[in-house]
Parts: sequence; structure tokens; C-alpha cells
Amino acid sequence: MLVNERYSHLFTNQKVRGLIRIKNLQNNRSLLVGSEDIATDIQRIRFSLDLGTYENDALQQEYESIGLELFSIDAYIQASEDENLQALLAEHTQRLLAQSILMY
Repeated sequence: MLVNERYSHLFTNQKVRGLIRIKNLQNNRSLLVGSEDIATDIQRIRFSLDLGTYENDALQQEYESIGLELFSIDAYIQASEDENLQALLAEHTQRLLAQSILMY
């Protein structure tokens, strides 16, 4: 996969909808977040985590204890305009749980 394919949400002037995955690289624990604008929301999430104000307390505590280097915040899946983000979020959360991936 080419870099511009994996990070296509960064190479466009249009808002890209979809799911963002925040992943603890140390224990593989993850959180999926629905987004109407992936690039902007990745920046917002990172900023909130850096400030210590992210809404998920368990994720925030782990971020503060092990640091930025052991987390990835990436586009997980892109959605079309007609896809329901809440349904997509529920579906992919269940898929990760079925793979025994711990979730926040």
C-alpha cells in the first residue's frame, strides 16, 4: 500500500468521513471513534490527549503514564457520505472484540 493511499485523508481538501482508531501499541488496547472529518479530528484527539482533557479517562491515564510514542492515532476506515457512522462504529467495534482485542 502506498503512503498516499494509507493517508489519503491528509492529501485532500475535502472532509473525509470514517472511523479513527486510537491504539495503545504496548497492549494493543484500542478505541474507535466516528468522525465527520478524520484529519481534523485526529489533530483534536491528539491535542486533547496532550492537554490531559480527553473524554475517555482510562485512555487518558494510560496515555499519560506511557507517553505519546506508544500510541497511534490513525484513520481506521473511510466511509461514504451515505454510510451511517454509528452503525459502522458498532460493527467494527464488534469485529475487534471478536478478534479478542481489548477496547477502551
